[in-house]
Amino acid sequence: MRDLNAALDQSTIENLHCKLPFLGATLTSADDADLRRYLSFYQLPQPSKNLLLSAEGITVGENHIVTMAWQPSNSIGTAIVVHGYMDHMGLFNHLIQDLLKRQLTVVCFDLPGHGLSTGKPGYILDYADYVSALESVINLSREKFSGPLHGVGQSMGGAILLKHSLSCHAASKIDYPFTSLNLLAPLLQPRGWSVDRWLYLLTKSFIQNRARVFRPSSWDQDFLYFLRYCDPLQAKFMPLAWVGALKKWIEEFRQFEGSNLAINLIQGDADKTLNWESNLKVFKQKFPALNVHIIKDGNHHLVNEIESMREDIFSALRF
Repeated sequence: MRDLNAALDQSTIENLHCKLPFLGATLTSADDADLRRYLSFYQLPQPSKNLLLSAEGITVGENHIVTMAWQPSNSIGTAIVVHGYMDHMGLFNHLIQDLLKRQLTVVCFDLPGHGLSTGKPGYILDYADYVSALESVINLSREKFSGPLHGVGQSMGGAILLKHSLSCHAASKIDYPFTSLNLLAPLLQPRGWSVDRWLYLLTKSFIQNRARVFRPSSWDQDFLYFLRYCDPLQAKFMPLAWVGALKKWIEEFRQFEGSNLAINLIQGDADKTLNWESNLKVFKQKFPALNVHIIKDGNHHLVNEIESMREDIFSALRF
């Protein structure tokens, strides 16, 4: 459990913004004080002689994308983790620990406008910009780490992995990078989408942002409290441009002809964020080889569900 009284001060965040894109080091200990505070605050693994940490940044367009990779001894492959909207890699400690137990190198990164990466908070015009960041991380991972590559995405992270696969399919790329895809509550149509869509169409000409609503996306009340009141990397406003990008993604996916790509999809049946039952029908139509695990009583933010559910959730991962 996180210490809800702990704090990550703004000076540390600003130092990391400046430092991490150029650190580019493989660490066996968190000698840098700011990095050590960041890892401790989010309960992320500390580097050691048996666990190397690479912390660096890559330039994608106008943005610096901050990446961190944990490499265990005798790694058998690499998992690239893609976070959801308004999330960042600091929130994925449970998943990172599970993947490390599987002897996988874990590569995490903050999407543009999220976490420690640069960009207007939460702002995007097209998911293609997120895919560009993912492709750069894929290239970096292939250069630095050996073994098969696996994709793991939560919510919008799942949508980004799907959009990347659609792009590869459209380009007839033989060299598809991922051996496996695990999607946790992948984003397609959210619950109440018709209302949100019309709100976007009516207001996009004169409203740029609206106050963010922190929805109960997990049964872990400490996690929800931490998100709303303790996490300094949480945006307080949602740009309406992102709703337009989501609209584009939904239309693009519905026009996709489908493929035989094997995907492992994990979905909670108490998810109030997504119109998940309708989405699941579409996913099954587009991907006949889809493998589905339904988590009884699971909410939306599956990687941060209550401890009693996480064993079932993580045991449903397939590599």
